[in-house]
Amino acid sequence: MTQAGASDADHKKSLVREAAGTKTWHHVVRADADAAAAYLNTDPAQGPGEATITTRPDGQIDILAFL
Repeated sequence: MTQAGASDADHKKSLVREAAGTKTWHHVVRADADAAAAYLNTDPAQGPGEATITTRPDGQIDILAFL
């Protein structure tokens, strides 16, 4: 796992812990589509309907994920 992947995993796990078993929507921004896909596939991976992405005009990716 790359360093970016390790920090993504830590970030997602901390969001899940904060929610204390209740899933909520979270917004993150990633630099490109590859980084967005890596984030969404990091444990805990999102299932169908648990994430949406939008490309910004500057090429960055907005992610809304249900964690």
